[in-house]
Amino acid sequence: MSPGRTALLLLALLPGLPLAEAQTESIQPPPVTRGPVDLERELQAPWQAGGEILLHAAADGGPRAGRLPSPPADAGGERARRAEQFALARKLNLVLQPRVAPLALPLAEDQVALLERFAHSDAGAVWFREMADDTLRLFNQGYLEYDAALWRAYLEGGPRPPLSALITGRLSEAGLFAQDAAVFRIYAYDGMGSMAAAASVRMGRKGFRCQFSMSGEAVDPFAILSHEFGHSRYGDPRSAGQPLGEARTVARYENPVRLRHGFPPRLVYYLRIEPGRLPVTRDALFARVLAWREQPALRLADLDPVEGLYCECAEAPGALRECLSPRPAEAGACELRWVAVRVETPRSAASE
Repeated sequence: MSPGRTALLLLALLPGLPLAEAQTESIQPPPVTRGPVDLERELQAPWQAGGEILLHAAADGGPRAGRLPSPPADAGGERARRAEQFALARKLNLVLQPRVAPLALPLAEDQVALLERFAHSDAGAVWFREMADDTLRLFNQGYLEYDAALWRAYLEGGPRPPLSALITGRLSEAGLFAQDAAVFRIYAYDGMGSMAAAASVRMGRKGFRCQFSMSGEAVDPFAILSHEFGHSRYGDPRSAGQPLGEARTVARYENPVRLRHGFPPRLVYYLRIEPGRLPVTRDALFARVLAWREQPALRLADLDPVEGLYCECAEAPGALRECLSPRPAEAGACELRWVAVRVETPRSAASE
């Protein structure tokens, strides 16, 4: 018999700890690597939160975490799994106290409440599942601090604690000095809307607009949050700030949520160009769009994915015009302010 098996059998003989508690074959660790989320496919599945998260004792008696691959018994079971994932995020991922980082403001109570509702939605359960799997990986690597007394009480016959109760929300000493212990963070900033980076989602303290400023379409806050997660390491972190990348993010990660909540899909993505500040972009087409007055001129074939270029002219400040349309001679001082990019039709909408 292997040493690991022997240790598990010894654990099973501890007072109050039945043999079934020590049998861990059915508890599976999270995947070693993460892959980009296919949100449309995930939303078509009967459940989104993933397997139930459970702790078990390793051969050395220390705690490890994994998931049971079985589906929930009912809607209540799925809700419990979503609640545990949010509890884990609240403990580790949500910034609730001031931090040294100058732009990482703590989330306000209403932002936390919105994130909790999002975590209990179908799309939110998928994204919070990805964050939870990252937490499982960090925990199993020994990078997260945990309550040793609570774990010892379990080994001595007490109830099995949920992972969200066992972890303290801080990195362990090993995690503090590890190069690969990058915790995903959700925090606030002083502004409106939301932003994302590979390892973070940021929420403006001024909230979300009710309509998109250029198109007038209604805003679905859950779809916006899903859009931002789509820019993170759980989706495509290279897509942010590029017109075609943003349009793909709308198609893959925003429109499926809008359709699920009864909103029409966004068909055009409008990217605002900050006046007087030339964006830095890796998108070759976007670079040509920004230099659209220069040679060689853009051709209609080049602009196939682009719906239009909207400029603000000196003689009519605040009024946007189609840049490529015929203009009076005195309108030469027009400045590019918006790029409108076509969005791919969602598969679910195309199949109806």
